[in-house]
Amino acid sequence: MKVYKSAKSKRLNLVFAITFAIIIGATIPALINDIKSSFYIVIVINLLSLLLLASIILKTEYRIKKTFLHWQSGPFYGKIDINSIIKIKHHDGIFVPTVWKPALSQVGLIVTYNKYDDIYISPQNIADFTAEILAINPNIEIS
Repeated sequence: MKVYKSAKSKRLNLVFAITFAIIIGATIPALINDIKSSFYIVIVINLLSLLLLASIILKTEYRIKKTFLHWQSGPFYGKIDINSIIKIKHHDGIFVPTVWKPALSQVGLIVTYNKYDDIYISPQNIADFTAEILAINPNIEIS
């Protein structure tokens, strides 16, 4: 089983850094001052948001096990039967025309499987990833 980490774009790193700063900036004053109990709920929500973002940044990856492509992005995960993949299309842009986007870069692959399902992923080494998928299912259309 080979693990492919998600590529990370500089733009996305900037967005995450700004988000972290805003959440921490909103949390610190509430921790320092003696504030009513309703603000503790805000603190908990902010800390949970930070944990979610950190888990997505640290744990977005794709694994190929036997004939399945397993994807994970933080607490979200799924698997796709490689034999059901119809097409893999290279995509480079901010707006991705898919519902599922477990990726950290705007340069990646749109994987179409079953009849109408698709997912956007961004493995660091696209050539190796595509070659391993094609070794399992050589009938996949690459564009």
